[in-house]
Amino acid sequence: MSHILAVKVAQVENLSLSDGSTIETAIRKKAVDKVRVHQLGAEGNDVGDKKHHGGVDKALFFMAQKSLEKLTALLKLDYDYLQDSRFGENFVVSESDENSVCIGDQYRIGSALVEVCQPRKPCNTLSKNTEVPETRKTVVETGLVGWYVRVLEDGVIAQGDKLELVKRPYPEMTVALVHGLLSQPAKNLDKTVLDKAIACAPLAEGYKKTLYKQAEKLAQQSSESAFFNTPEF
Repeated sequence: MSHILAVKVAQVENLSLSDGSTIETAIRKKAVDKVRVHQLGAEGNDVGDKKHHGGVDKALFFMAQKSLEKLTALLKLDYDYLQDSRFGENFVVSESDENSVCIGDQYRIGSALVEVCQPRKPCNTLSKNTEVPETRKTVVETGLVGWYVRVLEDGVIAQGDKLELVKRPYPEMTVALVHGLLSQPAKNLDKTVLDKAIACAPLAEGYKKTLYKQAEKLAQQSSESAFFNTPEF
């Protein structure tokens, strides 16, 4: 059974980069033993860009241990992913990953109940934070994107807590599959699968809006993807 390997939070800070520039962000989260979570996120945690991050459908962000290890190796990053963060995750989990977690999954973790609602759509802050220009592109192309959850019941989540699967209404809608619907060239998509994803009730409305754009491109047999041609959400 999957369990929580790390819990992380951060407040917004001005992060100085090697080129002399600064970015206002809370992406570099630090490990804590436990955190109380609620509908809008985790106590002691904040986001820098409130237009594109945070809110009910991006309350908490999870990354798989396996995905972090792969990304760290691919990008040649030197840091302890259990203590620090380069990808902005609130929780690192064992066992589970983008291929095994599904949209609509409900998990009891500690005393909280959460529901998986969308893959992460990586923004350019990832590349700025790691100072590796190809970071965002690598995350998108590998599908090692992580997933957001909404909080259905407030509670406390601690390091070591198990992820107890309570409900899985859409076993075919893995995080990896839904990410692929947005990141692939539209003409390569299966319309039936795309339509099913759009009709998936727990999938965040913001994500669905971009899938609608993919559907339009598919109808045009476009070789483009909606991924890099729509605003962050």
